[in-house]
Amino acid sequence: MPSGKDDAVAGELQRLCRRARKRSLDILAASGAGCGGDAQVPPTAPPWLMVTGQPGSGKTTLVRRVAEALAQRGVALRGFFTEEVLGAGGSRVGFDVVTVPDGRRGVGLPAHCPRTGAYAVDVAAFEALALPALSPPPPSAAARRSVVVIDEVGRMELHSAAFQAAVTRLLASPAEAVVFGALTAPIYGHRVPFCDAIAAHGRVSVDRITQKTRDAVREALQRRLLREVGLREEG
Repeated sequence: MPSGKDDAVAGELQRLCRRARKRSLDILAASGAGCGGDAQVPPTAPPWLMVTGQPGSGKTTLVRRVAEALAQRGVALRGFFTEEVLGAGGSRVGFDVVTVPDGRRGVGLPAHCPRTGAYAVDVAAFEALALPALSPPPPSAAARRSVVVIDEVGRMELHSAAFQAAVTRLLASPAEAVVFGALTAPIYGHRVPFCDAIAAHGRVSVDRITQKTRDAVREALQRRLLREVGLREEG
């Protein structure tokens, strides 16, 4: 059972995140989220190409497969995936963070961590892996732009105030990198304002996927990403 001290630590983390989320939303609004936003987005700014969908729709699988295809074409990638961890009975017990392209992996579930549903979130362990991965790499010789992979901007990741701030800075950055990844979807009508603000930004496009549509969306996004980094589709 968590102690009173653990509860106090978790409560303070939640308060810090709420304050950071408000600051990030203010910055997002100033940089073009909502209210059309396009006037403040340079026409040459690389796009953010994001997918969203309900749990089980295949967001991570889609993002991973597209990233693998880009890597095979020599595109410079940096970022992270969240990969489910299965228990002995095959049920999901948590998530690992896996970095791109080096495959570093980290997970931890101490009792004082904030929780999203059934899952504890080790904010420090997440930040140690995810935050450095949000720095766009220089383009490779094969392509004119690099790609930052973010899977995902979601409820668990947003327990990190530093992650919110890093995503906000990246969205406002003029860096010549395309961002590709996933946004959490509303569940039972419960929206995530930070994700809504990102989706409303002028440089962001969001494709909603289901199990039936994910393959077609993946193929279309892969073609779009190849064009954005200056490569032609093979075949």
